Formats: sequence, C-alpha cells, structure tokens
Amino acid sequence: MPGVSGREPDVVGGARELIGGCLAVTGADRVLILTDRRTRHLAQVIVTEARALTGVAELAVIPDIADGYPAARAEIERALDRYEPTVTVFAAADPGDLLAWDATFWKRLEQLGSRHAHMPALDDACLGLGMAVDYAEVARFTLAVKDQLSGSRSLRITSATGTELSLTCGLDRPWTPFTGLYQCAGQGGRLPQGEVFCTPLTAEGVLAVSVVGYPFNSESGLLAEPLLIEVADGRAVSLRHPDRDLESRVRDWLTEASQGLRLGELALGTNRALSALTGNLLFDENVPGVHIAFGHPFPEYTGADWASPVHVDMVVQRPSVQVDGATVLTGGAYAGAFGEPSPDVRS
Repeated sequence: MPGVSGREPDVVGGARELIGGCLAVTGADRVLILTDRRTRHLAQVIVTEARALTGVAELAVIPDIADGYPAARAEIERALDRYEPTVTVFAAADPGDLLAWDATFWKRLEQLGSRHAHMPALDDACLGLGMAVDYAEVARFTLAVKDQLSGSRSLRITSATGTELSLTCGLDRPWTPFTGLYQCAGQGGRLPQGEVFCTPLTAEGVLAVSVVGYPFNSESGLLAEPLLIEVADGRAVSLRHPDRDLESRVRDWLTEASQGLRLGELALGTNRALSALTGNLLFDENVPGVHIAFGHPFPEYTGADWASPVHVDMVVQRPSVQVDGATVLTGGAYAGAFGEPSPDVRS
C-alpha cells in the first residue's frame, strides 16, 4: 500500500517489533500465533520472527470466523490446550469482532498468564506500517498526551468534512492510555496501538465519520462521503449518509441496543508514525486524530456508571482539536509542543 503514511510496508520489521518489542518475547516463552487461511501469509512472517527468539513458536490455522464462530472458537480452545502458550497473537479475520467480546477467551488467557496481541483485521498496512515503528516512543508519547489531557474540562473537534462537536469532560472520568506494550503476564490488547481515551460527560454538535467500526468496517471501509451524526446531550439523535442502507443498518444497530446511542468513548490516536486513514479500523483508530464510539464505555477504565452490549467506533478524518482553548491537533497533526517535555527551568 504505497503512499499510506508515506512509507512502503515493512512486514518483517513490523513482525520484529511486535514480537521483540511489544510482547518482549524471550527464549523462555512459548508463542502461539492463531491465524486463518486469508491472513496466514502475514502470520507466517510473525512466527518466523518469534522462532528467532524462542524455540517454541507455533502456528495454528483456525476455520474462518465468518463461516461460523463456534467452529473457530473450538479450534482456538484446542490450540490453547495443546500449546499452553505464554504469548499469543490473534492474527485472523473477525468481521464482527466476536472474539474481542468473548469473555471466556480472555478468561482463558488470564488463566494461562499469556501476553496477548489482538489483531482481528491484520493486513499489510497494519503489520508493515502500524507495527513497523518504535513502540517505546509510541508509549512515551501516549503517556505524555494522557498526562496533558488529565484534568481537562472542554474539547472542541472540527474537521473539513463537517465535524463541529463540543464535549465536556469530568475529573471523575479519567483518561486512559493504551501504549501497545504488553510485556507482563496477563497483559493484552489490540495492535497496532496508540491512543488515549475517556468517557465524556456530554457532547453537542455534528460528527462527520469517515470510518465506521465493527461490525460494519469490513464492508464499509473508508467512506467516500462522511456519515453525519447529530449529537445532543451526549447521544446520537440522527444519522445521514448517501448510502441509505449503511445509514439504516448503523441506526438500527445502535437504536436496538441498550444505551447504544449514548456516546461512550472519546479517543485521540497517538501513533505519530501514521498519517493517513486506510479504511481498516484496526489501523485507523491509532492515526493522530479522533475516534468516538457509541455504546459501551468500558467503565473499568473510564469510571462511567453504565454499560451497553455494543461499541461502534467512528473515526474523523484529519480533525482539529482544542482542549480548554489550547490547540492540540490541527488537521490531524499534533501541535509542535504537545506531548513533549517542558523545557528545563533554571534560576
């Protein structure tokens, strides 16, 4: 995918950073890569890098989840029982993001003490661009952004595509960093990574969405025209898009779920090595910018006092963001000093 973020994909470099950096694999680890027939060529690169660091690294090919989740889930369980891994990577297609919401899967990883990378829509851009970066630097910048956003009260998001959204945050709704480093037993999450997020108290205005998250992302990709969502009192109150089928399916999905229309997440992408959206949510939610989710607010992180069975991320293309009146992002690029240490002050 030449041209995305201005670099050619380096899948070997991305696999090396995934295994040696994000997951910190050593010779004492047992590594299991879960993949399917469509993603196997990338999983093979990952397992090759794992074998350079440890003698026990295996590839397990599962049935396509799109053809039936129970069969794929059963094969995943058999592989976990067979290898008892200390490190796992899920590198397979999961259009509905079903495994991510399967509490029994995460409980099993917890029992194993496995460090886990969840990559449910892995492609060349995700591995060769999203992972082929210095994740120690991603983590440093992400934590710095989190520190500077903590205590903020008001955010204003605008974009050339039509976003005009004002949000109010609260001290009891903390900002949480996701750095992409899963180096201790039991840690795990999505990769590529780099974001900070919270649940705002309320929001008003219009959100112009260029990428719609799971379960719509595999079909919709990067939208030629934005999905416009009117937000009032922290809830989606109307949706408009030229594709009436997409519009109605997203509306029905959010409306039919308890608290599905409620704004559950406000996030800023912090992986500055990425500069352009691809249409793949796994990649795009880490690009410097904004994504907002309707539905579940992940209260264990955000302090929200409600829940929802759905969580649909919405990515804004090249947004500008002001926090308490100060500029944080302009057209999808961080302001020069934001996230950087303050200069030393000497008397």
